[in-house]
Amino acid sequence: MSDSSPTLAVLDMPGLRVALVAITGPAAAFIPGAMPPIEPLSADEPHPLPAELPAGLEPRRLGEGYCAVDESGQLAVSWIALELPPGETLAMAWDPADGPTPTLQALSLGGRAAAFMSAAWSAASRERLPLLAVRAGPDSCWLIGGRISSVELARVAASLPAFS
Repeated sequence: MSDSSPTLAVLDMPGLRVALVAITGPAAAFIPGAMPPIEPLSADEPHPLPAELPAGLEPRRLGEGYCAVDESGQLAVSWIALELPPGETLAMAWDPADGPTPTLQALSLGGRAAAFMSAAWSAASRERLPLLAVRAGPDSCWLIGGRISSVELARVAASLPAFS
């Protein structure tokens, strides 16, 4: 996303600032194959897993992040930790061709600042699923999205580990 992309919405709260930025044309292209493969968790390393996953979901590795799949192996929810130093803005993309600008809602999950986005753009999928950004620590945040209900999404997000 370039600095010249129009800002569609901003949510500014203590500890977390999220900006929804417009992308169009080639920057908004769907890229088949961009989704990393879903793989089993390796037993030889620790994994930052949520304490609460909806019943019937199993955690897996998804590129640099994680996900949980249902009984059929379909991705239900994903989470990834991102570097986000204090005072920096988390820029999220939205293609106006996908419809009205999604709403941004301020939340507090387990005492951590969080932003709920009703739909999120992704180059790896044509689906525009809800997304939560929640502070993971002073220099990081979690991005959590998926096909589960917004209440379940919030439970997963609130139960992810905090980093010091």
